[in-house]
Amino acid sequence: MSARDSDPRAELRRLYRGLRLDGFEIPTGDRRAVERSAGSPIYGELRPTATIRLLARLGLGRRDQFVDLGSGLGKVVLLAAMTTPVGRALGVELSATRVDVAARVLAQAQRERVAGTRRASFVRADMLRHPLDQATVIYTCSTAFSSAFMARLQRRMVELPRLRTLVSLQDFDPHPAFELREVVRLDASWKRGTKVHIYARRAGLMW
Repeated sequence: MSARDSDPRAELRRLYRGLRLDGFEIPTGDRRAVERSAGSPIYGELRPTATIRLLARLGLGRRDQFVDLGSGLGKVVLLAAMTTPVGRALGVELSATRVDVAARVLAQAQRERVAGTRRASFVRADMLRHPLDQATVIYTCSTAFSSAFMARLQRRMVELPRLRTLVSLQDFDPHPAFELREVVRLDASWKRGTKVHIYARRAGLMW
């Protein structure tokens, strides 16, 4: 591993350097598509150091599929692939513009053989509709989601047969299938010390 590759944060900065889109502003067509899904086009992301800290707490292994719902420009997915032995890291994002940026960065990383990036992928899809049956750990930067959308998302999560851990920046209503394992404070693009809620699936419980 080269000196450049030794720090995944530096690698991430290099890969995204010079991009014209920062994720916060998207075309009107993209915004309308997200709004029609009842989701939120508002963008924000965990800082890279905070993301790495979170990923370390999740204990991702080779049998895991990590999914970022609303993956934006793809930074969390890439860091999951680069810094953990996760079997697959998938980003699901409805904004075509954001997905295009994530895919271009991933293609560059794969051409350069950046460690782990062959295990990452992105798809343009509605998070409430895209097949997620293989997901074992799901993360969502859900801060801007409405209460109604959070309720729909929770119902979807409960149905996933392999899901063991659910991570959300906004807390879910209590549900018998999940228990709140811990709340950690991590730095995000809009606020330092943002609450991140980590839920564990109770053994054998589905709704």
